[in-house]
Amino acid sequence: MQRVIRIENARSHNLRGIDCEIPLGRLTVITGPSGSGKTTLAFDTLYAEGQRRYVSSLSAYARQFLERLPRPEVDHVSNLPPAIAIEQRNAVTHARATVGSATELLDLLRLLFARIGATVCPDCDEVVDAGGVVSTADRIGRERRGERIQIVAPLRGGQGRAGEIREALVQEGFARLLSDEGEVVDLLEQAPRRKPSPDSPWWLLIDRIDLRGDAAAEAARPRLMEAVSQAFAQGHGELAVRAAAGGIETAHPYREGRTCNRCGRRFPEPTPGLFSFNNALGACPRCEGFGRIAEIDWDRVVPDPSKSLARDAIALFSTRSTRGWKKWLLDACCATGIDVAKPFDALTEDERRRVLEGDDAFEGVRSYFEWLEGRRYKVQARVQLARHRRYDPCPDCEGTRLSEAARAVKIEGRSLADLGGVTFEALQGWLDDLSARQVGGAAAERLLALIAARLRTIHAVGLGYVSLDRTVRTLSGGEAQRIQLATALSGSLTASLYVLDEPSVGLHAADLIRLLRVLEAIRDQGNTVVVVEHALPLIEAADHVIDLGPGAGRQGGTIVAAGSVEAIRAVAASKTAAALQGAVGDREARRRDLANAPRLRFATGRIHNLQDLRVELPLGGLVALTGVSGAGKSTLVREVLVPGLALRGRGGLDPNRARHPIDGAQRLDGVVLVDQSPGARSSRSNPATVTKAWDAIRQRFAQTREARARGYRPGFFSFNVPGGRCEECEGVGEVEIEMQFLDDLRVPCEACGGRRFRKEVLDVRVEGRSIVDVLALGIDEACDVFAGDRKIVERLRPLARVGLGYLALGQPLATLSGGELQRLRLGQALVEGAGRTLYVFDEPTTGLHASDVGVLLDCFDEVIDAGASVLVVEHDLDVIARADWVVDLGPGGGPEGGRLVAQGPPAEVARCEASLTGRLLRARWARDGGEGRESNPPGPRRRDPHSI
Repeated sequence: MQRVIRIENARSHNLRGIDCEIPLGRLTVITGPSGSGKTTLAFDTLYAEGQRRYVSSLSAYARQFLERLPRPEVDHVSNLPPAIAIEQRNAVTHARATVGSATELLDLLRLLFARIGATVCPDCDEVVDAGGVVSTADRIGRERRGERIQIVAPLRGGQGRAGEIREALVQEGFARLLSDEGEVVDLLEQAPRRKPSPDSPWWLLIDRIDLRGDAAAEAARPRLMEAVSQAFAQGHGELAVRAAAGGIETAHPYREGRTCNRCGRRFPEPTPGLFSFNNALGACPRCEGFGRIAEIDWDRVVPDPSKSLARDAIALFSTRSTRGWKKWLLDACCATGIDVAKPFDALTEDERRRVLEGDDAFEGVRSYFEWLEGRRYKVQARVQLARHRRYDPCPDCEGTRLSEAARAVKIEGRSLADLGGVTFEALQGWLDDLSARQVGGAAAERLLALIAARLRTIHAVGLGYVSLDRTVRTLSGGEAQRIQLATALSGSLTASLYVLDEPSVGLHAADLIRLLRVLEAIRDQGNTVVVVEHALPLIEAADHVIDLGPGAGRQGGTIVAAGSVEAIRAVAASKTAAALQGAVGDREARRRDLANAPRLRFATGRIHNLQDLRVELPLGGLVALTGVSGAGKSTLVREVLVPGLALRGRGGLDPNRARHPIDGAQRLDGVVLVDQSPGARSSRSNPATVTKAWDAIRQRFAQTREARARGYRPGFFSFNVPGGRCEECEGVGEVEIEMQFLDDLRVPCEACGGRRFRKEVLDVRVEGRSIVDVLALGIDEACDVFAGDRKIVERLRPLARVGLGYLALGQPLATLSGGELQRLRLGQALVEGAGRTLYVFDEPTTGLHASDVGVLLDCFDEVIDAGASVLVVEHDLDVIARADWVVDLGPGGGPEGGRLVAQGPPAEVARCEASLTGRLLRARWARDGGEGRESNPPGPRRRDPHSI
């Protein structure tokens, strides 16, 4: 009988006391509409119970804090293995964390370079030997085989006069010197007249050794090592070798340690710490291992060069606090003949340099920032510095973070710094070549095998386009999750429970099969894998499916169906079954003809892997930017499009600040980028506060008879200001406990029980509910409760229209998924009015069930009808098929991407054989019953000559 994890009466959040079973050693997918309770079952119940059981194995000191964590609301969970959670959230914010360190690949590469790397002097381009006693003796024996040699040590100084140095040498047992001509000077009979100096050293004869013949050389090896040791000791790490006849050979002396024999430069031993930018030994001294340095951004100091100095061209001198600096600048300019009424960009280059860098009359604007540096203890000074600086690659290490000594160690001509910028796919090819040629021999064989196995795993999760030196905080939530997946698969854990949250996020439909193989590999190691997922290919490949629903919020929390995929398909009430059968509703597009619509036209240049594209984005419609992972979509949006539409103040666009000129930008009033990053880290931000509905709700409470009798004003019902809030936790509802060797913990406040408010505040009620009860209401429920208050309903109703009606009013934004945050911002756009704004969404379907995608698309239509334009970076074929225009990048990721494969209406992209997205669109239309569902059906398939 197969063992299972049995969950009994789970009732956390909106779960309605469900009972379910999860087979051990299998791949289980938990699916259902957004807000139906999937995350609650997987993370707040299953993983939380596993975490609680782990706590029981810790010390009593740790348990006294950890046991204060709330237990999941479940009667019993049986057969639960050790649990590991891999969430769809990139919590890393530190600039030092890189993909190489997160995957532990850098640790293995450091060992490899320390073991088989060769130090190459950057000045002489010569290989530097280890320089130890043994290696030096072996080198001399190898180079001087067949000769009689004399080992001498240079004395380049000493204490006292020449006679005193001579007496000290004699007392130590050294009685012979060699002249530059090779003559022996007996110190017992003759004293040198001059004192040794760096330019004229004494050559102390250590020993004579005969290396003629193999037998003699082998017998003399111990004596040679002893002579080398004494020579290094007397010569301060340097020795020379004299043949039986001739003078002293000083062109290439032998030096102790890793020292270049030509220029004498010393290098540290290649230990693993030398190759770490988090170690003082290996970090670049200038940037301290960050790879970049802060510089003044003169474009921010002078935001509008068309202004004159008198009219505040130097914007930071336009405030009351900097009035004295402006007067000093203008007086100095008048004294030196600089026209303060002339536009700044009309001044000569020398005049602009004198203003910014300073001269004898004025120390320059740079001196103001130096003055601010001395006042960093003040918040205002730090804010000013942050506003007017940029980060440039460190000129010393060129952004590689490593010191010159670390970069000098190379394998086959490549240093670890050289490998940092290559993709994992290219790195794997280079290492496979090393392994095939057996570079490093047995010392590297095991390490190369370990690195190759980890690289194959990283490539399997679809991250072959990422490089070692990419910072983790720049990864999307899906990429960060797949990095954790690759690390987990590279380990050797068995009989464990892995709980994952939508690992398919950020993956093109063509890459899902590789992700599935990774999940199956983790399962095949003997682990149990539980995945919260909406992607149909992953659901179809699951061993067991749990379908929650039937709706969201209070309409969800029950098991609609459970079992195999075939069993789910047979349940008529299941929305997942409808999606699996391709019957999730009418997807007929309300096609907008954008052939003659105004457009944004721009060139991307060569940034990262973009290959100088010429892109056209029509306005007034829904544009989908597609392509495989690593094709360059994020680079195009974040580093070309959005910076090119730089905002000026609260509205309007400023072409003077645009890094990339964009033709047609004047047709927009603003651009809003809504990505997967958390909207707020504070637990004080929630849907009620961000929509401003909370102001009207507090006003309702303040108007009640009870509140007026007690003198409670609206601020009394706020958890952000003193008054009615609990002062023990300052209205947060939680307190933070600092833990040694563990992450800090947040546990419910004991004073208020996590309710945030003082007890007497809860006596005031509206519609029979206290302020805490209102915070617990879902958005749909709140709209019903406050149906008579137009201000509240108008603020909340748009969130319900974008499919977020199941969210509680008081749910912290930090707990929302990336897709939920984007739909929240879309709802705010419906509240605030769109206008001539370009909204850029990064995978807004994240967290959406197939049956909910239509609701999102309807909201896009509403925003577009209000005058806005929408650009979505998306992989969901339903969204791509309903888009008005598609821009497909590729054809691959990393160096194989960055090209414009196809652009135009979906039907036109589907005709392109070179487009992987187009081929998937054709397959989707064929699966759904032919091309009749598409208002502009694709034409006959056409062979691409480049594919032959």
